[in-house]
Amino acid sequence: MSRPNFPIDESYLIGGWLESFFWGLYTLLFGLTIHAVCRRRRDGVNTFLTISTVMLYLLATAHMSLVLVRLIQGFITFRDSIGPVLYFADISVRLNMAKDYIYITSLVVGDLVVVWRLYVVWGRNGWIAVFPVTMTAGELVTGYGSISQWLLPKPNPYTIAHWGTAMFAISLSTNVIVTVAIASRIWCVPSHIVSSTRSVTTRSRNMRIIILVIESGALITAAKLTEFVLFKNAPLDGIHGLNAMYIVYECMPQITGIVPTMIVYAVNNGFTDTDDYHTNTVVLGTRSGAFTETIVQDTSIITFSAANDPFSKAAPAAKTSLEEPVELQSLGRTEERDELGRRWWTTDPVLLSRQMGEAV
Repeated sequence: MSRPNFPIDESYLIGGWLESFFWGLYTLLFGLTIHAVCRRRRDGVNTFLTISTVMLYLLATAHMSLVLVRLIQGFITFRDSIGPVLYFADISVRLNMAKDYIYITSLVVGDLVVVWRLYVVWGRNGWIAVFPVTMTAGELVTGYGSISQWLLPKPNPYTIAHWGTAMFAISLSTNVIVTVAIASRIWCVPSHIVSSTRSVTTRSRNMRIIILVIESGALITAAKLTEFVLFKNAPLDGIHGLNAMYIVYECMPQITGIVPTMIVYAVNNGFTDTDDYHTNTVVLGTRSGAFTETIVQDTSIITFSAANDPFSKAAPAAKTSLEEPVELQSLGRTEERDELGRRWWTTDPVLLSRQMGEAV
């Protein structure tokens, strides 16, 4: 049975066309996102996400520029002397190596953004990010190592393919693991807050955030999985066989940049906030007193006096030996005081959503 055939020159041509199309969309989205960030700079700017967003766009732009140069060289400059097929099959060309280095760098920066989400969602716990950061470092080493093999006097295509397989597998695994960890954390935190504060907040209040995280992770995962499968079926010589992987391969820097930029744009324009607002007041009694809960549709602001706050230092009878949960410190829970110095703890899913903006 003969294997499917897809010429490498057609693959690069289609990939270059799609990448230029995605870059046009990316440029528009990037401009709108930076405008939205600047418009809300008084609320504070997330330095890491802003820098990474700019870096991803610059890398995507540089990558697309080199892709266009290669297309011109392959189909025009060396059309009669070498031929498009042989030109594109020679991936050891320095111009192509530079393009691939940019590709790897873009993947690593994109994965670091995903790891940053994990770090923020888990209460800025550095230990939870150690394993994903290690995997990302492994992705960087294997990716650069694969490309750098062409600088050796006698490069071995099989060794290069093994390094490339490791890079694709690590990148795909990192994205899947981190996305699942983020979504599960956001899903579980509201339940913990409910039990800790006796509120009626439900998991459904954070479904927009969960869906946003899952959809963004699923999109990149689908692209990486497709790329990996096509890579495993691609020929070593690039001349005969299925070379369709370069269609996805050329577009990955754009996809890697568009997805996190789109999320930053959505958060800064309030698409993760609630739509309708109405307020009701419910007074709930406890054995030690009462607390008031102000409910806004899809928004719940819960206030406690210090006497009823189980985490308050002013209430030794209710105090436990446990420290204040990290998720209550970092995910939507703030301390407030009135003019008499009395303390309130506020859990606000709208604030939670905005703080999730740091992560998503």
